[in-house]
Amino acid sequence: MKILIIEDEAYAVKRLKNLIFSLEPTWELVQVCDEIESSIKWLNSNQQPDLIFMDIQLADGFSFEIFKQVKIISKVIFTTAFDNYAIEAFRHNGLDYLLKPIEKELLQESITRFKKTQNQNTLNPKNTDPISIQFETLSKLITPKQSDYKKRFLTKSGDSLNFIDIENIAYFLSESSYSFVVSKNGNQYILDDTLDTIEKQLNPEIFFRVNRKQIITTNSINSIKSYFNNRLILTLTPKIKDDTIVSRTKVKEFKMWLDQ
Repeated sequence: MKILIIEDEAYAVKRLKNLIFSLEPTWELVQVCDEIESSIKWLNSNQQPDLIFMDIQLADGFSFEIFKQVKIISKVIFTTAFDNYAIEAFRHNGLDYLLKPIEKELLQESITRFKKTQNQNTLNPKNTDPISIQFETLSKLITPKQSDYKKRFLTKSGDSLNFIDIENIAYFLSESSYSFVVSKNGNQYILDDTLDTIEKQLNPEIFFRVNRKQIITTNSINSIKSYFNNRLILTLTPKIKDDTIVSRTKVKEFKMWLDQ
């Protein structure tokens, strides 16, 4: 059985691979793609696998964009960290999904369903390309509306709770398993959510995730310079102790974000 993983987080790929091969040691991983562009290129140049594990939100956008340029004939199991309202969309449309962080028992259930339907078109027996038809509807359901973005974040400092408005945020950080929000005046507060969760709550016109550990705003950028291996290095305000590096895979999207 040949599988393809489309996922942009290295740790998520590693975890998924370990879980899959602990359940199905004879399966073959043919490729890992981390962007929409690279996924489209690979799918157009290679024979499609039996099964694709596809993250919904990649570094360069929603993976539904892949279906606009490639006719997917493989079975697809989506992986997602979205809230239940989006999950219901998958249930009603008959597509399979795994909610992150992926649990081994639920992965086993998805694999079992895949095996049962491997030779059947259970999504729509009268249509040989059902997923492509449904992805636009699902994309609309999952893509946040302007009004759905967070307006403020609840913070904590010791025993005290407070909040910070979006307009006063300079950037978000992840350090030592904690997430922080940093205000424009340099104050730093602990947040309960992971950076992955926080990213999905933010307006992408205002905020950009430059790497695994930082989400910034345009107002926080003091300077931009070319850096080793086709990356960019940023100077932020307020100052940050570690260098802010725009990862190579995000440079193109970052420039587009600045130029909107």
